[in-house]
Amino acid sequence: MKQIILSAFVASLTTGAMAEDVATREEVILCNSDEDVITVALWSPSRFETPLHCITSERLSGDTYCAPNAGWGLLSNADVPTLVFVTTDWKTAHEHLVGKLTAIAGPKAVRFNAQYGEGTGSNLSYEWKFTLDRRTGSAKWFTKDGDKVEYSCEMQS
Repeated sequence: MKQIILSAFVASLTTGAMAEDVATREEVILCNSDEDVITVALWSPSRFETPLHCITSERLSGDTYCAPNAGWGLLSNADVPTLVFVTTDWKTAHEHLVGKLTAIAGPKAVRFNAQYGEGTGSNLSYEWKFTLDRRTGSAKWFTKDGDKVEYSCEMQS
């Protein structure tokens, strides 16, 4: 009986530690160019019960776009799209007919990719991409029109 109680206690400590770990992982990175400022927030708590990676920029009309790590943020079809659902399931993302954002953050790089249409790969209309090299602090914003803007980034928290 003592082993069961001890196991339950240890399990509850691990779960609590994991919840705290997500909160302590939250990072904010500020990226500057001659044209604008981009804010990247990683591992941010969300209403979707999973931490999200978010990007905010004047290039996006000052709006914030988010997605879970290695997943998709599915957007509404409004003039100013809003996040309606998040998923790591490719089939769910594939069936979403309008905007979707992918986000991946690792120890070496952070990448956001915005696309539009049905599918999850080359079938989609590419809108923009943002890549950040965490080792050097350099980042680039790419558009479907071929524009490329370089940024210098610094960790804020």
